[in-house]
Parts: sequence; C-alpha cells; structure tokens
Amino acid sequence: MHYPEAKRPASVTVLFAFLTLFGFLGIVSGAMLMADPSGESMGFTSELLENMPFNSFLPVGLFLFFVYGIGGLLLAYGSLTRKELFLEAISERSGLHWSWTGGVLMMLTLIIWLAVEGTLIGLDFAATYFTISIGAVISVMLTMPATRGYLKVRS
Repeated sequence: MHYPEAKRPASVTVLFAFLTLFGFLGIVSGAMLMADPSGESMGFTSELLENMPFNSFLPVGLFLFFVYGIGGLLLAYGSLTRKELFLEAISERSGLHWSWTGGVLMMLTLIIWLAVEGTLIGLDFAATYFTISIGAVISVMLTMPATRGYLKVRS
C-alpha cells in the first residue's frame, strides 16, 4: 500500500485526538461497568436495568471496553501512522486506509447504539451528550476532503 507523502492535515490530527479520547472513555467506562455491573459506580439506578434485556451492565461494559475502547484506540493509531497491520485487505477493498473505514463503521455503530439506548433508557444523560459531541467531531473529520485524501490508497 502506498499513501501520499503529503504533510498530515490538521483534520487527521483532530481525528486522531478525538478517536483517542473516544477510546480512552470506552476503556474507562467499560472497565467501571465490568468492575461494578450494577452500574452504581457510574450513577445508574436499578430502575434502568428494568428496561434492559439483561440483568446487569456487564454486557454494556464489555461492549464499551472492547468496541469503543480498544477499537477506538486502534483506529486512532491507524489514522495517525497509516500502518496496515493485519487489515490491509480492508484498505485494498475500500480504497481508503482501514482506519477511515473503521471510523465510519464505528460512527454507524454509535448511531445504532444511541437509538437503542434512547429506546431502552432515554438519552438524557450528560455522558450521552458528551459522546454525541465526540462522535459528531469524528464524523466531520472523517468526511473532510483533506482526511480522505491523506488516507486514500495510491497504487
């Protein structure tokens, strides 16, 4: 794989920073819910569990930790370094570095997550608004022509 030798655009630096923040928050919140599946350490009440399809917040914690946490940090690393790691096939198929494709998929996952969260427990939480803001910045940075150009695969 070959990528343009151009200077890294500011949009990619901002994308890296917000993916790193997203990943860090996923690790911390996921670990907190895995350590305390009742959710009390994060201010969740037992009433919230009544509307959930499971008996604890452990599945939520696992999802946050691995998908948003580890996944977000992996995407941040890929967007900054453009290293292919083991994901070169994704870059070849999409024509853009796998971190771009993964970022788009993560933002689609976030939209689905928020729709489910809104249906089950509502969205009126400060952490939800913060997450939406981070997701909005990531989405905008992914759609910037400079980001797409920098992450475009060249033959």
